[in-house]
Parts: sequence; C-alpha cells; structure tokens
Amino acid sequence: MIQGEPMTVTRYESAAAFLDVAQPMLMRAEAENNLLLGVAEGISRNPGAAKNPYLATVGNETGVVACGVHIAPFKLVISRANREPIAALARDVFEAVPQLDGVTGPSRSADDFSLAWSKLSGVEPMIGMRLRIHETRKIVEPGHSSAAGHLRPATTADQSLLAKWATAFVGEARIPEPVDAARVVENGIKRGRLYVWEDTEPVSMAAWTGKTPSGVRINFVYTPREIRGKGYATACVRALTEQQLGQGNAFCWLYTDISGASSSNIFKRIGYWPVSDVSEYYLK
Repeated sequence: MIQGEPMTVTRYESAAAFLDVAQPMLMRAEAENNLLLGVAEGISRNPGAAKNPYLATVGNETGVVACGVHIAPFKLVISRANREPIAALARDVFEAVPQLDGVTGPSRSADDFSLAWSKLSGVEPMIGMRLRIHETRKIVEPGHSSAAGHLRPATTADQSLLAKWATAFVGEARIPEPVDAARVVENGIKRGRLYVWEDTEPVSMAAWTGKTPSGVRINFVYTPREIRGKGYATACVRALTEQQLGQGNAFCWLYTDISGASSSNIFKRIGYWPVSDVSEYYLK
C-alpha cells in the first residue's frame, strides 16, 4: 500500500482479491470497463496464465475511484477517473512497472495518465488507436440476414485457413503487441469461442471473449478483402451476438476504430450503440 494525500493506491497479490474490492465500482459502468473486468476475471480463473500481474485500486474516503490492471507484454488497462487519482495510479505504476509500453482506457483518463507518465519518465507518449466501445442488449431483426450462409463453430479443419485470416486481421488492425495468430485460432477452436460464417465454404469469422458478470465481448471479426461487401461479417456478428444473448448474457460489446465510420454504421444496423471512447498511448 502506498499512501498519498488524499489518495491511497493499493496493490493486490491476486485477481480475486482485486475483484473483491474493485468490482462494485467497475460494474457501475460494465460496458466501459469490459476489458478491465475481462482481464481480471480471466486471471482469477487461471492465475498461472499471467506472471506477476499488476492489479491496483486507487481510493479515498469515498471508496475506490480508479483501477488499473497490467499483464506483460500488453498495455496497462485503466478505468475512468478524475485527474488526481489517475496521477496517483501513474506514480505507482511507474514504480511497479517502469518498463510499461503503453496504456489504454477511457479517452480522458488515458490522456491524463500519459501526461503524468511523461512528467515521471521524461518520454513524450505517442497516441495510438482511438477506439469506440459499442453495446447491445437486443439484436435488430433477430434471425434475419441478407447474406447467404450460416454460422457454425470453427473446427480443426478450418485451423490453417483461419490462422492466415488471423495474421491478416492483426496486420490490418495495427495491433502492436505480439500476437501468435495460429495459437489464438487453436485456442479459440478448442474453447468453442471461434466461429465462421459459411457460404459453401468459410467466408468470415468472429469470436467471443472477455466474459464479465453480465456479458461478453465480440472480437476477431474478419472477412478476406476479396469477398468483402457481401454482408458476411455483418451476418456473422449478428448471429454470434444473438447466440450469446440467447445463452444468458445480458450484453455484448465490441470495439471499432473511430476512423472507420463504415464499421460503426454496420454494427449500428445490427443493434449496437456507442457507449464510450477509448484511447491508446505508447509510453516508450
């Protein structure tokens, strides 16, 4: 525990202990905090999957006001908070994870964190992607799709093709963190989380991940360039979202690049609506 005035930053040895304290605050904006909650809950379910994670809350006399979670080699994920608790969190992260590469969180808080980090490190942070979180509780026109084909779970027979798609997805999405595309696909198939839209053959893919108490995140949405424009990705996301809502999830979320207005409009037609903007910064 590191004392500040009037903020107190507390680090936790386990994700379970972190969630006991942080979850009530995070659940007040579950959609906005879906990544932070999903990462923490994933570590809680499988502690051995993350080596020396950083898990911290910032509190004052009113209770928890900010949170941060980091797993190397990925970015620190932070919650929304005022400038003072974000600065306190930055000071603690600088002590605990001085080699931190980046931060992601609600745009204003990410801006404040990067500014505080710059004062501590002397390094000028560089803006990365600006993203938008979208949420749905109900699919528009469930069961309807203008695209030919159907949704099905990906199988080992699809693995080689989907690994190529995953590699292309990582490149197009400009994901800077190291991603073993083949392993992601293999794990997605084994865990039943990766799906394809099939029109005589696989034409699009999507996955679900990041389970929180009330929902899941839809990600890894990809259609090869040569067959885009036929509605395959929309149909795939619509069907997978409908499936996940039907299995008891109250919400589904997904992220879009703010610069890609067309994808936001596509998902809006399905029933997804904007919730919060997110910014990423590189700190090295």
